[in-house]
Amino acid sequence: MKIKSIYFLVFLFVAAILFVAFYFNSDKQAQEKQIIVTSKSHDSVKSSTDSISVFSKFVKDFNSQKVRAIDQYVDPKLGMVMYYHDGPYPIISLKSSLENEIDWLEDAVFEEVKFSESPKYIGDFKFSDTVFFVDKNNGNFSLKDFDNSYSSHPDSFFKDNKKLETLCNYRATGITRDQRKTYDFYFRLENNKLTLLALAIDTVNDILFADPEADFISFKNNADIQNYLENQKMFVDSEQNAYIDFNKREITYYDYPNDNPFIFEYYEIGKIEENSPKIKSVEVIFYANREEKESRFISYFSNKGRFVVYPMGVRPPYFYEPKR
Repeated sequence: MKIKSIYFLVFLFVAAILFVAFYFNSDKQAQEKQIIVTSKSHDSVKSSTDSISVFSKFVKDFNSQKVRAIDQYVDPKLGMVMYYHDGPYPIISLKSSLENEIDWLEDAVFEEVKFSESPKYIGDFKFSDTVFFVDKNNGNFSLKDFDNSYSSHPDSFFKDNKKLETLCNYRATGITRDQRKTYDFYFRLENNKLTLLALAIDTVNDILFADPEADFISFKNNADIQNYLENQKMFVDSEQNAYIDFNKREITYYDYPNDNPFIFEYYEIGKIEENSPKIKSVEVIFYANREEKESRFISYFSNKGRFVVYPMGVRPPYFYEPKR
């Protein structure tokens, strides 16, 4: 009986030793694991902070509008692609310097850097958020996304510059402070070194119709538009000294010989288009007579209550505002 008691006590003693050893070993592993996780977390935060710092510096350099400040991000051997519209003409070009293009970059952008997807444009010169948006590029950048209809580069141009696509690992969107234009940047970020690979410049979709200072008019259907035009008889572009007069049925526009007014017999209202979530427009064509469809004057009317005639070559856009 005593021997059995001794064996039992020895068993308890060994079990206690094993339990203590297991407890301290598990606690040590947990602490080591916690240290590793914490270290990784700190590395992630540091990496994010470093990236924000790199992009913040770029934005400040870009807003300086100094060639040297921006060119430091361009690899002259690799070059960068620039895409923009010269009037209605889309142009793609390869640059080793922005010296001759700095006039296209005259609008400063919002400088606060935020890692997220590109902003949503609400319309009427208003974005959902106004920061410098940075997002990782997951292999979805292609030079062929740019409209090549006017530049007419051969396939070899895109093949020779394919490396710009493969190097790109970040993209960013800068919103100009008047919220009328965006700059889309394509970057290579490696070891805190930022290289600019491509830049696309674009205006917002409702650029010719938006006007935050003007009130909206009823614009649900063509009957609303017709009712408005029957009550608002005069529209004036004071800068171009031009007008649309529904009483006299006259339109002045300097494209006509000797500034003679275009006399219209009737007009047609087209289909309403949504230029943005806030702005709508419709094509309104004025005809000299019902027999001759070729003699016409094309304009666009928006839910801001004004007519716009698109720019043509050296001719500026015309904005015919309602005369009160």
